Amino acid sequence: MTAYPLNTSNMNTEAARRDNVLRETVPQVSNAEESAAESGLGSESDRVKKPGQPPQPLTYDRSGMAGQANNALNKDNGEDPSAGKQDARSRQEQQQEASEQKEVEELKERDKEVRTHEQAHASVGGQYAGSPSYEFETGPDGQRYAIGGEVSIDVSREPEPEETLRKMQQVRAAALAPAEPSPQDLRVASEAQQKAAEARQQMAEERAEALGSRVSNISGSDNAIAEPPELEDIVSGSDISPPTRKLREGDPVAEAAGLESDSSEFRRANRDLEIDARALRIASFYQQIDQPRQSGLQQSA
Repeated sequence: MTAYPLNTSNMNTEAARRDNVLRETVPQVSNAEESAAESGLGSESDRVKKPGQPPQPLTYDRSGMAGQANNALNKDNGEDPSAGKQDARSRQEQQQEASEQKEVEELKERDKEVRTHEQAHASVGGQYAGSPSYEFETGPDGQRYAIGGEVSIDVSREPEPEETLRKMQQVRAAALAPAEPSPQDLRVASEAQQKAAEARQQMAEERAEALGSRVSNISGSDNAIAEPPELEDIVSGSDISPPTRKLREGDPVAEAAGLESDSSEFRRANRDLEIDARALRIASFYQQIDQPRQSGLQQSA
């Protein structure tokens, strides 16, 4: 066995320390401090891993993600043209829908009003009114609504004034049947009223003419009564002679009887019987003229 001598002397530590100070210091690279080119998804370090090397830890920057979310929420719509157009389109659609709904309600109300108006004309007009005809408009909902209408009515005169009067009264009632007559309805009612007045006047003229004809016939048959004859005509053709007095006014017989010449008793006493008969006939004739005829004119209202 060979023995080697050991150096038990102290080495020069000062020189070793100086060498360590002068040597360049290279820090060891940790796994978490690799370069960005090697730490990305699918980087070279992932594809080529060293045996026994642990996988790299996944890191998340929560502060950065929160900032991006806040920026997205606080982003002005004016910076996003598509968002502004979408909001404007939505508001326009809502306004259009409300406008169409309002138009439909107005058309429904108008349709009901028109139909009620024209049905009133037709029902009251009766045989003189035609069937209602309507003017339609298609609403936003695709339905047809009546916005106008008319009813034809006959306003011609009839052969007889009585028939014309009845007809015009019914025509006027039909024209004024709706709750709110139109200007055209008022014109028709005025025309019917005028023709009814003309029919009444014609009826009155016909009655007056018929009455005058009856009076003329009666006057022609009773013309002798209407024009009394003269006294000579009444007594003509008779044997009655002109009256003669039998007693003179100064007759002593009359004075003896107490009859004065100026008294009525004296005149009656001096009249002859034939004179009395003649006077009786004349009085009877004039009495018949003064008395009302039994077959007088009768009028009916």
